[in-house]
Amino acid sequence: MPKLGMEAIRRRQVMDAVIQILSTNDWRDLTIREVSDVAGISSGVITHYFSNKRALTLDAINDATLQFVKALSKFEHRRSDAVDRLIALVDFVSQPSPAGMPEWRFWVSLFGQMPFDRVLQAEVQKVHRLYSEIVVRLIQAGVEERNFRPTRASEDIAVKFISTSFGLCTLMVADPQDMPADRCRRLLLDMLSQDLGVTLDSEPSAKARRVP
Repeated sequence: MPKLGMEAIRRRQVMDAVIQILSTNDWRDLTIREVSDVAGISSGVITHYFSNKRALTLDAINDATLQFVKALSKFEHRRSDAVDRLIALVDFVSQPSPAGMPEWRFWVSLFGQMPFDRVLQAEVQKVHRLYSEIVVRLIQAGVEERNFRPTRASEDIAVKFISTSFGLCTLMVADPQDMPADRCRRLLLDMLSQDLGVTLDSEPSAKARRVP
């Protein structure tokens, strides 16, 4: 029986282990034993908190979603104008392994499983909705500051941006030499520049690249 007060620590260890496994292996190969080995804790502790492999997987996906949204929310709440905040967000999502959230291999793996599982579809829908809400608010803030002059609805720009960013991240995983981070960043900024009626900086500044 785990010691009192260790639950949060143990759950964090398990979630990190499951996310690592799902990022590198076939999802069907996930086992309690493997999670135990990667997390460095006993199988008994894992089964104390999680009833089965399905519960482990779904909790890990929910945890990854929370990490993702928390990481992006930092850019929304930075003390700078919307232009700098949006560029900083682009800098962040253009990296192969953004700090503070599962790397893109995890999300690519999730998207590959999603068409065959309605629960996973709902999780992907949640990620997209929360991501979109952050981008929309940044665009609207830029409009209020009179920095952006969008050529279409902010919701449509957000959908286009998110779809493109996920697609480019998939290419970064599949062919990192052909789609390095700087190329991904440039393509996203060029697209946003066209849709927002403003030229966004093509060269990352120290200010824009600093992760809060």
